[in-house]
Amino acid sequence: MRRMMMGDLKIGGMAMRYSLFVPRLYNLCLGLGFRRSRMMPSRAFCSDESQGYPTMLIAQHFGTFPFDHGTVGGQVAIDRHGPHADHGEDLVIIHASHVGYDADTQRFGVYERPFTADSGYGRNCGKLCAVMHWYRQEYDHARANVLLGLIERRPAIFIDNHLVDQERPEGLFLALDKVIGGSTPLRALSTSTAFPASDYLVETLPSALWREHRQPIGDRLAPELFFFRRENGHDLLEAGLIPAMPSLMASPHPVLDAARFNTQVEFDRTYRSLLRGDAYRGKNLLFISGVNIDVSPRPGMPFPLTKFVPWAAYIRLREHDGYTLEQAELFDLLSRQSRDNPDQMSFDAAIHAMAMAEEVRLPVVD
Repeated sequence: MRRMMMGDLKIGGMAMRYSLFVPRLYNLCLGLGFRRSRMMPSRAFCSDESQGYPTMLIAQHFGTFPFDHGTVGGQVAIDRHGPHADHGEDLVIIHASHVGYDADTQRFGVYERPFTADSGYGRNCGKLCAVMHWYRQEYDHARANVLLGLIERRPAIFIDNHLVDQERPEGLFLALDKVIGGSTPLRALSTSTAFPASDYLVETLPSALWREHRQPIGDRLAPELFFFRRENGHDLLEAGLIPAMPSLMASPHPVLDAARFNTQVEFDRTYRSLLRGDAYRGKNLLFISGVNIDVSPRPGMPFPLTKFVPWAAYIRLREHDGYTLEQAELFDLLSRQSRDNPDQMSFDAAIHAMAMAEEVRLPVVD
């Protein structure tokens, strides 16, 4: 079921600039009865510096720096609900996974790093890419070492002996019931074993692929043909992504889809922690989750043109039952809010006021 979830979080037509999203969210909170003087936002973002601009906009429009509610990779630190709730009466949690985007090449998963030696493009989100690296190696090995061919004019599949071993503790494992047409090998070769191809493969793959000259299955190693097994030791982010890994490996935009899937997993996990916990009882709460698209900054621009793609929201008003908003209705509700915020803070004025404030001298403490 989880492999199908990514398609439900739509990107096209759902993205809005952060400079529009944040004031609209602020005005939505006011419309729900939240009070500016009691609002405490939190951001559950990755640690990547590309997330700094959205954080600045939250501070500008909500009038206070947001509480840190996130961990690297875009997960919500649910053990911080209590401290966050202690800091205000009208609480807002803004969660987002993130993915880089290069507008010139229309590539997801990359982001310009201007402070590196060559100012080149790096991975974004780096944590998601690092988590997927081992799985990518396993997938690429299988793509190159599962071969299609003919034996005595019958479609046959030649599988690297490493992949035939079903007793391995971890790795990529073929769904043999969909790959081979019987457990009896046709041939035992030096580093691989040949089996009759399954009826499923013969029916789904083009007939031109079954030739005397063997060729790798390549990109036709579809998600339903394999799964992964990993020994203990992976972190919470990796554990959440494992059910989707076959689909991520076969995706044309794996980092984007990883961010989409992680957003869906994290919203569900955090939503249930809010239902079970008591930290926000008797207070107003809005929890919103989505994907940050980090568009690499154009020359002369100090920050990325970050866009927010909303996924879902959970709203619970003081002493009332909570309710959720799905993507389409959430986007529509945000779009109806005013983009104007007369309450927004001037950073220049705030910094000047602090610089000119009367000096506070600390006592000497031995």
